[in-house]
Amino acid sequence: MGGVGEPDWEPGQRGAPLPTLRWEQVRRHNLPGDKWLVIERRVYDISRWAQRHPGGSRLIGHHGAEDATDAFHAFHQDLSFVRKFLQPLLIGELAPEEPSQDGPQNTQLIEDFRALRQAVEDMKLFEAKPAFFGLLLGHILAMEVLAWLMIYMLGPGWVPSTLAALILAVSQAQSWCLQHDLGHTSIFRNSRWNHLAQQFVMGQLKGFSAHWWNFRHFQHHAKPNIFHKDPDVTVAPVFLLGESSVEYGKKKRRYLPYNHQHLYFFLIGPPLLTLVNFEVENLAYMLVCMQWTDLLWAASFYARFLLSYIPFYGVPGALLLFVAVRVLESHWFVWITQMNHIPREIGHEKHRDWASSQLAATCNVEPSLFIDWFSGHLNFQIEHQPRHLPWTSWKAQERWCPGPGVPRHRLPRSLFPTMPRHNYRRVAPLVKALCAKHGLSYEVKPFLTALVDIIRSLKKSGNVWLEAYLHQ
Repeated sequence: MGGVGEPDWEPGQRGAPLPTLRWEQVRRHNLPGDKWLVIERRVYDISRWAQRHPGGSRLIGHHGAEDATDAFHAFHQDLSFVRKFLQPLLIGELAPEEPSQDGPQNTQLIEDFRALRQAVEDMKLFEAKPAFFGLLLGHILAMEVLAWLMIYMLGPGWVPSTLAALILAVSQAQSWCLQHDLGHTSIFRNSRWNHLAQQFVMGQLKGFSAHWWNFRHFQHHAKPNIFHKDPDVTVAPVFLLGESSVEYGKKKRRYLPYNHQHLYFFLIGPPLLTLVNFEVENLAYMLVCMQWTDLLWAASFYARFLLSYIPFYGVPGALLLFVAVRVLESHWFVWITQMNHIPREIGHEKHRDWASSQLAATCNVEPSLFIDWFSGHLNFQIEHQPRHLPWTSWKAQERWCPGPGVPRHRLPRSLFPTMPRHNYRRVAPLVKALCAKHGLSYEVKPFLTALVDIIRSLKKSGNVWLEAYLHQ
């Protein structure tokens, strides 16, 4: 299969017993071009096939030499369909005396988490309410129309233009949330319908590529808050988070005044996210990966926006309105998505079990009808666990483009794949009980406290860097 030192066994030998392997043997195969992983106690050599992996070789490679059972279940809906792609990669199974997970992992937590997931399925919490998501799309379209009517009826003055920009920014923010639901295949039972709808929302309503978004999100959910595995925390040298503060300080690295990063965060963080970083990275992805359908969808957004507002403002004015909307949208995006994550643990691989790795990376924000709507239910981060830090260089990301001839991954909702967000309130008490049983943190913050904690955490990381920088 391309791995180094693999067992002398061919998957085509029907009836032949599988070689038994030990974790000591599996751990040796976590190198570029030589990767094994374990799923349901069976060992697979993904060394060559990783290049054809739908989510990219980087995503599946993050689980090299590990038990990837829970990640496998979280990323796929139709397991029987996906397993046929695994069969040719099978090279052995764990010896009977070997544990299912390698390293310091909580076996009882893993068992309880899997039982909880089964209970959630029995409660039918993965079934979506079409009316709920229909209203979400309806109010997004209504805001788009309202903004245009305001300029049409009141003219392009400062007051109506400001109000229109605010309304459009809210519409764009809510579109992020809706496409996020579709990317998780949590609305339609048929994943193809989810994908087509996501292309419409992401392309026509926002001007971005659905495939680009899913690629970023795949890696984050696989290894949240892990340097070099989660692209969303690869923000150095612009900002230092978690363990990177100490590393940069010890190595005397000072590209920016990191002890003041909590101040310049306002200048180069939220304002430039969707306006610069996302626009450039998104366009580069579509061109490099030849996602021509996504490119046409994105072009339709810009054509619609410019044709709608150039008659009122001219080209310069329409572009200025677009910039204003993107900057406002960026502020919403950064503050809402980061309020649950920047203050949490960020560092190198700890080789935790799936549930622990997801729970360690986030916290919740106190729910209310307004906060649930305003945040797109991302205040239930423990149940969902998405995070998107923006400043990852697209050039540094390996294997962007999904391989041909293989099924696309279904993006997980971390603990609960494909769960519609309107059921988070119902599942939250069950998750809280699981955390209490195993002594895991289930933190819930007030909304304003969560926002302030972003600045506190950036300041703390900057001070840690300065201390290490001055005293090493």
